[in-house]
Amino acid sequence: MREGRAPGLRVSLGEVARVTIARPEVRNALDRATLAGLKEAFLDIARRDDVRVVVLSGEGEEAFCAGADLKEVAGAQSVLERRAYFAGVADVLEAMASTPQPVVAAVRGYALAGGLGLVAGADHAVAALDAVFALPEAGIGLFPMVVMAPLVRAVGRRAAWELMTTGRRIDGREAARIGLVTRAVPKEELDDAVSELVGRLLRQSPLALATGKAALYATDGLAYREALLVLREFSALLAGSDDAREGIAAFFERRRPEWPGR
Repeated sequence: MREGRAPGLRVSLGEVARVTIARPEVRNALDRATLAGLKEAFLDIARRDDVRVVVLSGEGEEAFCAGADLKEVAGAQSVLERRAYFAGVADVLEAMASTPQPVVAAVRGYALAGGLGLVAGADHAVAALDAVFALPEAGIGLFPMVVMAPLVRAVGRRAAWELMTTGRRIDGREAARIGLVTRAVPKEELDDAVSELVGRLLRQSPLALATGKAALYATDGLAYREALLVLREFSALLAGSDDAREGIAAFFERRRPEWPGR
């Protein structure tokens, strides 16, 4: 496993890569340097064949991520500076979506504003029951514009709109109920629950997971019949892969697959 550190970020690489937002003194808020580091970390991981799963978390017990660094946002003096900041948020969400490996968010404490957006943008999310999720932007004259994209896709328009327009706080249990997170557990069980999920993902075909993720985003917004046509092509390509041949052979031979190149 290889360790690395960028401003506001800690990254360890291995079969399971761990990306940790490391600004606990400001509840892991996202400044431009941290956003740039997150983007580069996901782009680097996307190029690596040795990484199978990514776990995204925040340092400490208080917060997963409190969203934007408001001092930096308030200090932006021009439209170009403000646009650059929010482009950084969008770039991270795009990099997460483009990463072929599954991204698992492990959520302790506060996940607010852009932090909630990171949870919504992850492929899977496991939260502590007492985690706190909220979008407080409208109460300070802003609005969760960029995070609207992953949030609406994760929980649906009506549930997303209620969170965006009221600023209401919800806990891990309700976040699981509306589909914002995959599962909510007592905080002392969070690490074990994340490990269990990661273990299940590691048993799957890496190519199947990557192709399925690409297909999910490729068909987002397509009409039903158009989506079926696209998915037909993804299925045909995947069924001819080495992973599919190995997986089917292992099924008939009643053994665990040995995925090619792993």
